[in-house]
Amino acid sequence: MYIFIVNPEAGNGRAKRVFTKLMKSQLYQKLNSTYFYSEYAGHAEMLTKQIKIDYKDQLSGIIVIGGDGTLHEVMNGLGDEEIPVSFIPGGSGNDFARGIGMKRKPLDILRETIAGNNTTAYWLGKYKLDRQEERIFVNSMGFGFDAEITEKANRSRYKVLLNKLRIGTVSYVIALIHVLLTFKPEDITIEADGKRQIINNCWMVTVSNHPYYGGGMKIIPNAKIQSGRFPVLIIHGISKWKVLGLFMTVFTGKHIDFKEVELLEASTLKLIANRNIAYQVDGQTASCREAVIKKETDEIYIMGHKYSKNAGA
Repeated sequence: MYIFIVNPEAGNGRAKRVFTKLMKSQLYQKLNSTYFYSEYAGHAEMLTKQIKIDYKDQLSGIIVIGGDGTLHEVMNGLGDEEIPVSFIPGGSGNDFARGIGMKRKPLDILRETIAGNNTTAYWLGKYKLDRQEERIFVNSMGFGFDAEITEKANRSRYKVLLNKLRIGTVSYVIALIHVLLTFKPEDITIEADGKRQIINNCWMVTVSNHPYYGGGMKIIPNAKIQSGRFPVLIIHGISKWKVLGLFMTVFTGKHIDFKEVELLEASTLKLIANRNIAYQVDGQTASCREAVIKKETDEIYIMGHKYSKNAGA
């Protein structure tokens, strides 16, 4: 049996429209399946945990229809459980789909999932904040400036309108300008594979499993889908107005040429701040003072899609 987990609010209703159309197909109607709608933040994770119990002996796979946040919740609900997962993008940003080069139509993804013809190996990240329980991230984690921008955009009224117009990334640009006026960089200590350094006047630290975030921004353009290691981007010692210019080049990936941008690679990263700072994980925001991040060495498999090295929108 296949279980669909659908976030009807993702992409301002786009995920629900995708699923409604799939339900009318002959392929779906012949399929042994059932579905669940997530109803609030965190619900998809709870649904996944319950599905593991209720359908343990008859589960062929979970098919997620929603945005990156929905996939984040499902992966955390699965934990270390080896249950096949398929993803049909229906969000506003869809950076995961962009990162693995997923360009097929929803019905084609479903058909390939059922046929078992194509799978993509993928390596997740794990993180622990302020010594709490370990969790999973699918796309990226960011600390500082970009996290505050994400929080501002998520709480804004204009994001809903811009998403409806399919220019949701503009909400990120508007939020960037707002945050730029008040943001104050911090001194942050990081340990990359045990090597410690203090980053003075640090604006942001970001790790990513693939190049994209923020609805198509190439935050780490050379990021690879790989085992055991992830790239780390650090921006520090930069003026406010130069930050604005830097972010205008993120869509092309040229920002990494700025001298204030530092790139390194690690399998484990520890970050310590002097006070609580904002963070974002797969587009969801909160704050913490200490974080430990590591890259998985064991792969998972995404059904219904074959990874393309020419990934991107």
